[in-house]
Amino acid sequence: MKKIKILIAILIFLIIGVYFITYYTNIYFDFRPNAPISVSVKTSNKTIYMKNNKNEEFKPFEVKGVEMTSGIAGHYATNYAVDKKTWLKWFDQVQKMGANTISIPTIFDDTFYNAFYEFNSKNKNRLYLFQGIQVSGYGNNSSKDAYSKDFYETLKEDSISVVDIIHGRKSLAINKLKGSGRYRKDVSPWVLGYIIGNGWNPGTMAYTNNNESYKTEHDGTYFKTTNDSTVFEAMLAKIMDDMISFESKKYKTQRLISFYNDPQIDPFEYEEQYAKQLGKYNFLDAENVEPTNKLKSGYIATYRLYEFIPDFSKYFSEEQKIKLSNELQALNKSLYYDGYTQLLSNYHSMPVVISSFGYSSARGTDSVDGPITEEEQGQALVSTHQDIIKSGASGSIINSWQDTWERRTWNTSYAVDVNQTYRWRDVQTDGQGYGLLSFDPGSLKSVSYVDGNLSEWDEKNKILTNEDMELSVKYDESFVYFLIEKEGLNENSSIYIPIDTTQKSGSKKSQDPLLEFDRNADFLLSISGKEESRLLVQARYESLRENYLMQTNGKDPFVYYPLKDSNEFVPIRMISKNTNIITEDMTVAEINELRLFDTYETGKLVYGNGNPDSINYNSLSDFYYGENFVEVRIPWQMLNFFNPAKMIIHDDYYENYGVQGISISELYVGVSESNQKEPIKMEAVKLKGWNDNVTYHERLKESYYILKESWGE
Repeated sequence: MKKIKILIAILIFLIIGVYFITYYTNIYFDFRPNAPISVSVKTSNKTIYMKNNKNEEFKPFEVKGVEMTSGIAGHYATNYAVDKKTWLKWFDQVQKMGANTISIPTIFDDTFYNAFYEFNSKNKNRLYLFQGIQVSGYGNNSSKDAYSKDFYETLKEDSISVVDIIHGRKSLAINKLKGSGRYRKDVSPWVLGYIIGNGWNPGTMAYTNNNESYKTEHDGTYFKTTNDSTVFEAMLAKIMDDMISFESKKYKTQRLISFYNDPQIDPFEYEEQYAKQLGKYNFLDAENVEPTNKLKSGYIATYRLYEFIPDFSKYFSEEQKIKLSNELQALNKSLYYDGYTQLLSNYHSMPVVISSFGYSSARGTDSVDGPITEEEQGQALVSTHQDIIKSGASGSIINSWQDTWERRTWNTSYAVDVNQTYRWRDVQTDGQGYGLLSFDPGSLKSVSYVDGNLSEWDEKNKILTNEDMELSVKYDESFVYFLIEKEGLNENSSIYIPIDTTQKSGSKKSQDPLLEFDRNADFLLSISGKEESRLLVQARYESLRENYLMQTNGKDPFVYYPLKDSNEFVPIRMISKNTNIITEDMTVAEINELRLFDTYETGKLVYGNGNPDSINYNSLSDFYYGENFVEVRIPWQMLNFFNPAKMIIHDDYYENYGVQGISISELYVGVSESNQKEPIKMEAVKLKGWNDNVTYHERLKESYYILKESWGE
């Protein structure tokens, strides 16, 4: 009996040991060292080939993809709150749109891979996956180089783990902001390849490349570097070599592999004056890493695209122009961004895939041209993908499938609580609107639409009656809504709504337009027809002035600043990208002028029907006239709310030397026509935050259907 117990204990120990080695380590035993390597996707010259569904012959494959994140309204992306049912629904919508590929930036939780397996197992038309492997934000942006533990070791560990994950043989308990779980589904038949990295810090690259203690060469089984390679490129070659080697030996298969690139670190050399303005002092060239003949799958070049400086090629260095003389002569500048994608395709000897490009349909923007509608977003996506294919690339991946509430943008980050933005839909932040799928407030529909229909308004929303005019107010996770009712009200009427939020400043008078209020107002909403309606802010409470006055007109905002009771109400503007180029022959005055940033008047209101179910829907609409009434919606950020989920607004900028939050429980509003002689009466609107009790419903944007019409063919 004792021997049996010992044998059982040994057996249990062995089973636990095998289980641990199989799923928690990278240890494996190659029992088939001479087995052939199988591939279902490969490259030849500049084309990607894939075996058809019957696994018989290779045919050219054009990537039509969308990037999917783990983000969903009301949660951080790193919470991995998307459930299996939602993933399956999204996969179905992506596939019906005509896409054949999805990409993810990092290791997701096991729910994603389980859903991906189930979807492809049950569907004839499969979706394929580009699996990303990313470096942590700390490792990528620290003061150390790319061979530090947080960079290289993490990247190497994740690249090996990913191989086991897609083959269904991994368990991850805690994974440092990446996904975790028990990965038991073999999704490898539908994994196109790997993309290493999703952004390289140029400083980290420079620090690595200038460290003479590291090698600039790598001569491996599957990859080797050329004589022109850098330390950083040699590091990436080693990562790819180890990854392919691991999968080849353990699973006897290979797939495509690549590493991240973008215009700021591309292979091209610019004139020194231009390069400084672009911030370009690094080069990453996929041609400096070559596959050996043992790589049976393929090596591709992947680029994230974004708009940088128009007519880029004229700023190339003279030496670069000579090297690329043939490519530049053939450049078709009518293609995307003056032919940039065509240059990439002609330059590289391998297939080029644009791994990320997109357009935001958010209300906010960092362009002087202003925002674009969902319809325009769709048209731009279709046009750009077509240009990418015409340029000779093997396909593109749209960024992104869904809007991301938690995403930040450089020109609005100062104005909001960036650690809490997942709690509301901030339409003023450009980065949140890149998706084809929107998370709109309300569990089934929004509490109000500016569409000329009063069915969602009732008596409990009424705040005040001013003579023969009534004002109603309500709000949700995206907007504050106003309804103004008056017999005979139409687009020729001039209506004013003073709004008081902060007790720190504000004015009882407006100089232009000439109005008086019965309490201090911080904002003035002017409804003056379809073309000239706008939201104004009291000069003291203008956030752009305090944060960007130096960048927009060269003055220090804290030397002279508006009085707390200033009666000047000014347009609300956003700072925009500066795309001006400074040349060596310019005077100091000309240079100083070009260094100033432009602005866009985001407070000017757009007229249109804001109901997505309407045939004349305008996704950017702010107000709409009905018979004897007008509906208006104002984003929280335009009213200087730092965190509307907790009803926190901006405190006085000039007392705090920047944006600080202060809580409020009510705001005051009034309403009047321009001819009112008495001060406009203002009444309180009670405010209650929602914290984590976020309500939302999913909505496919107009851009989705436009893309479906193109890709679905």
